[in-house]
Amino acid sequence: MSIVEVRKINHEWEDELDDTSFWHYEPFSDGYWKEKYKIVLCNAEAYGDSRENCVMTFEKFKERIVKYGKDAPTLVRSALFLYCLYKKLHGITLSEGKLLELSDNYDELLEGIRNTMYMNLRKEENCESKTEDTNGIFRSFCFNFSENDKDYSIYKHNKGFTLDFIDALEADIFIITSKTGWEVLTRIYKDEIEHINNLPKWGMYKTKKTLYVSMEHPSPRAIPSINKWIKLIIDKTGKIYEELQK
Repeated sequence: MSIVEVRKINHEWEDELDDTSFWHYEPFSDGYWKEKYKIVLCNAEAYGDSRENCVMTFEKFKERIVKYGKDAPTLVRSALFLYCLYKKLHGITLSEGKLLELSDNYDELLEGIRNTMYMNLRKEENCESKTEDTNGIFRSFCFNFSENDKDYSIYKHNKGFTLDFIDALEADIFIITSKTGWEVLTRIYKDEIEHINNLPKWGMYKTKKTLYVSMEHPSPRAIPSINKWIKLIIDKTGKIYEELQK
């Protein structure tokens, strides 16, 4: 796959959703495709009031972190997690002190995640609330309502597009956060990946090509927990750290 295929799916998806706040997600750089271990971190939904279509490029991600800083803890903690995991996969373990330093050094933090990807499951932006709109997320995947519902025709293709989109990313490590994110992922994949329901809430499930990681939402995550999760991921991927040292 390639960035061309990812963008093609995004545009076809947007055509199906007549919405004014559609997010296009893609890897932050072409370097993503060259990585031995491609990493994607996926939250449930974006918040804001842009009410317009946006592409989550590296520049857009940086702009939002610099603009909102600690008022956007989800973005900062997500970036910290991506940075820490990426460095560990390249043989570098970060101390808690370094992670705390990076919490205020956005330039270094962001440069360290250029070859990764950040996304949300829900394509529309949550413009109405600062708390997770669980029902809105479920509705966007046609959960809990019938074909007779007025929104069914709008959202009926979201599951298929999501499956195609994630497949096109060819992720080696796909991290899904929050209970809602975990539930959506397991439900849309239940007919696609054998035993995907074995993916525990706050745990991991490995297929032949992807390690799916389910973890708590990153915004309240304490710094010590980041390194704990990084160690678990490294161990589950077949001791990647040791492989890279050979």
